[in-house]
Amino acid sequence: MNNLKKQIKMIAFDIDGTILPNGKTVFDHRVVQMFDELREQEILTVLATAREFSTINTFLTQLKPDFFIGANGAFIFDVDNQKYVNKKVISKTELIALYEETKHLYDAFLITAADKCYYSQDANLDTWFIRPNIQNYQPLDFNIVPNDEIILVTISTNKPHEVSEIINQKIKENNWNFEINSSWSHGLFLSPKNVNKSSALEYLLKTQNLTFNNLISFGDSSNDYEMLRDSFFGIAMQRANPRIKSVSKDIAIDCEYAGAYLKLKELKLI
Repeated sequence: MNNLKKQIKMIAFDIDGTILPNGKTVFDHRVVQMFDELREQEILTVLATAREFSTINTFLTQLKPDFFIGANGAFIFDVDNQKYVNKKVISKTELIALYEETKHLYDAFLITAADKCYYSQDANLDTWFIRPNIQNYQPLDFNIVPNDEIILVTISTNKPHEVSEIINQKIKENNWNFEINSSWSHGLFLSPKNVNKSSALEYLLKTQNLTFNNLISFGDSSNDYEMLRDSFFGIAMQRANPRIKSVSKDIAIDCEYAGAYLKLKELKLI
């Protein structure tokens, strides 16, 4: 642990539930300070999140990270140079086929493409996640969804296990280029195949001549599992479930108390 400061060159943070309480749009001053101090220490900072350009709000401006990994790893964006490092997309034709075959199974279907989100008729837009970004949401019309920009699909359902089984079977039968990235009690994410936060971080680390041995990550949810598992030092938040904690090296108190900031202080990285 004494050599951690020499070894760690990059730190990746999930956002919601990790460094920002659900429903909030302004970061605790200690979290902003944490990013400033990491920059001073020349440690690269990454926001690794399910959010993308339709839902990132003002977070890049508030924290000024070096990189933004969005849509659960579908893209890597260089914030300083304002350009993509890598980007993977879902086939629009294949997605239409899935939607037509399965739309009766779930409550809502939301497609993220570029900086817009397109929602099906019964989608609930009155949520803490969508409400602050409602200007970027449009009714779903496949005629206006861009062809080569679909990076994430969110399916709302109270039966994620049953819906996942059917969708997985459809994907297998048709050899589609997307897969279920992660799920939770009220829904699931679809992403391009072989994409998650960890795969994106591995790509990014290589561009910086680094490896997972140089990475710390913070997360709290199912879409953080691989990232926490593969990092040299994965840190789960206190709210995380036992599965997430089982692959983590340490636990931080929750974001309501600036747990990530306090943990990095404890580790003497800031």
